[in-house]
Amino acid sequence: MHRGTKALITTALVALAAAGCTSEEPGDATPQTKSTGTSATSGSSEPTVEFPPRPVDIDLGGITDGCRALTPDQQRELGIDEAKSELQDVIHGKDSPGCSFQSNSAPLYSYEVTLIADQGVDYWQGGGNLDVVQTTVGGFGAYKVTLAGTTRGDCAFAVDVADGQQLFVSFLPIGDDFTQDQMCQNATKGAEMALQTLKTLK
Repeated sequence: MHRGTKALITTALVALAAAGCTSEEPGDATPQTKSTGTSATSGSSEPTVEFPPRPVDIDLGGITDGCRALTPDQQRELGIDEAKSELQDVIHGKDSPGCSFQSNSAPLYSYEVTLIADQGVDYWQGGGNLDVVQTTVGGFGAYKVTLAGTTRGDCAFAVDVADGQQLFVSFLPIGDDFTQDQMCQNATKGAEMALQTLKTLK
């Protein structure tokens, strides 16, 4: 069931990327909502909007196991029963180290954590069928990413952890047990915990 839901979301994102996107004028540092596609054609590794200074740069380049992003204690706090290390293609056409942290008892859900060392959060700017809101997570500039026109599916955060790098954390529910706000609250908590752990990894 987790795999099917992940495939549904991934298929939607890939379809949006294939459809292309249009450019947007750069925004400012205030929260804003806009539709954006998943085009990876930008030549810039920096966001084209103004993000707050990072508390610290987190280099994801040397981390090959995405499951290291959450400690066993953190997993228990999130209700995780199983962690599966796997390559994930959040960035269309690129595989990045990731982990599927799954709850195997009701309500069913997973946290999908991806460590993207070769594409910054500017990837999420543009046009398409995603709603993208500029925000902050754990003191880092971030984008909240959801499918446009629906309160079902998932909620994800792309966090600006270093130049040309991002932490991507998605909360995927199975069924209708979570509202959109609850999905985003859970995704935020997962991303904040992952940031805490990633700061300590060498």
